[in-house]
Order: sequence, then structure tokens, then C-alpha cells
Amino acid sequence: MSRRGVVCVVVGAVVFGFAGGDGVAGGHAKAWADGTPVVWSEDEMPELPLDRYEFGATDQKTYDRMGSATQLLTQRCMVRHGFADFPRDPKFPGMATAYTSAMVAVSTGPVGPWDLGKASRWGYGWDPAKKFRAPEPAGREMTTEESAVYYGDRQSERSGCSGEAYTRIERGVRDRERMWTYVSRRTEAVRKQADRDPTMRRAYKAWADCVVDKGFKRYADPVQAFGDKAWRRGQDGNTTRGKRELGTAVADIACKRAHNTGGVWWTVARRLQRHELALHRAEFEAVRTDGDRLLANVRAVLETT
Repeated sequence: MSRRGVVCVVVGAVVFGFAGGDGVAGGHAKAWADGTPVVWSEDEMPELPLDRYEFGATDQKTYDRMGSATQLLTQRCMVRHGFADFPRDPKFPGMATAYTSAMVAVSTGPVGPWDLGKASRWGYGWDPAKKFRAPEPAGREMTTEESAVYYGDRQSERSGCSGEAYTRIERGVRDRERMWTYVSRRTEAVRKQADRDPTMRRAYKAWADCVVDKGFKRYADPVQAFGDKAWRRGQDGNTTRGKRELGTAVADIACKRAHNTGGVWWTVARRLQRHELALHRAEFEAVRTDGDRLLANVRAVLETT
């Protein structure tokens, strides 16, 4: 069976209508005969059981609303302390003249990158002409006196006006550490289980054989290919984008498509997450309850503006 233009059988299922090209919408069948989804992009990865318990602040829009609420509460606290013109979004002392560059977190999903067009141009990196710069606060720089009230005694993370704001936002939350970290920790634990699962190991082997057949190095899985030190990432996290890197990245994605590595990963992860949820449903429900309380607090604060 050819390795191009078809989805190869990994767990005894067949896909019809597989098509080439960079497009994903309508370019291939949506599921194998056994229900395994065909995944060519991150957007095509169906929801997993633990996703519904992930705290909403992982969504950028929700995170921004939380930031707005805490800024508003902090500003009101500063005004009460006599700083009538304190900005809602202040610069920190010394920040006004400092150049702030963003540190890029270089990471990838459970089966690596998906975009074939980007891989052919930038490999495992990105366009070097694209500059990354951290967003700067819109308000003026706070004074040293204001900073002392803003942060408080610095002996506690809930000190000063900033601490007061966070305490208000988290009112009614039973376990803030669990709310912020529990689901991500359990999801990561399941991800590691999935990598050791026999079905997933067979899928990774099929992918690796495909990459080798295309003339490139053997890797244990796509994440290892993404993180190969041979790509010589700089301080900004970008790679050198050499010929071999570009070829490997393209082969990586083409082979994931040919063997539906993402769809197999999802099927394994769903099975393991369902088991995890059955074992710890009370903890997951408690996390969701705390998250709902916090988001309700955010809405209540923003409604007062």
C-alpha cells in the first residue's frame, strides 16, 4: 500500500476520500470505520473528556476579563489610599524606559505541529522577520510610594492593593491551588500514559517508519522531532531552518496525515481520560465549581464599571 494519498491502517480501520494538498476542510474523510477521527489540524481535534473541566482562564478572552477585573479592583483600592489619579493599567517602576521583549515559550501539542505550509517554509520555527514584543501597560509608571501600597509588605502574595484585588476575585473559592493546577496536572499524567500505551506506540512506530522512508532521522515520536537539538534554537526559541530541518518538518506532518497519528492519539487519550474521570470525578467537579465561582466574581466586578 502506498504511503502517499491514503490513510494507512493502524488499528484495523479504513478511510475513504483521503485527498492531498494543504487544505483540511473537506479534504479527507472525517472518521475511520471504527470511529477514530481523522485529524489534520489542531482545529479538527475533537473535545476530550477532561477539556470541559479545564478552568476557563485558559481561554484568552476569559483571562483578559479576569485581568480587567483585578485592575479595576486594584485601582479602586489605590484611590482609597489617596492616589486619586492612579491608572488602571500602570507601568511598574523603571519600566517606562526599559525595553521589554517577550520570551517565546517553545512548545507543541501532543503530536507536534500540523501546518504543512508553515513547515515547508519555517520548519520547526517561524518567520524570523516576525518580531515578538511583550505588550506594555497603557497607563503611566507608578511612583515608588504608590508601589509600596500596590504591593504591600511583600511578605505575602495577597498583600497590598494587588493582593486585595485577587482575594476579592477568588472569594468563595475552596481550593485555589487545585482550581489552577489540578486538571492540567491530571491531563499531563494521562498524556504520559498515552505515550506508553501499546496502541500509541504502534502508531508512533508507523509514523517513524514513514519519516525514515522519506530519508530522515528516526524519532520516537513527533514531539522528539520537534525538539531535536540539531535545529539549534536561539535565545528567542527560533530555529535555523536549514534544509534538513525543513525536510524533516514536512515529512513529519505528511506522515502524521498518512497514518492519522493525531486521530489515534485522540482515541487513546479519550479512553484514558474517561478512566481518569471515573476515578476522580469528585475532584474534577470541585475544580469546575471553584472556577465557576471565580468567573461569577469577575462578572460581578465588571458589571459595576
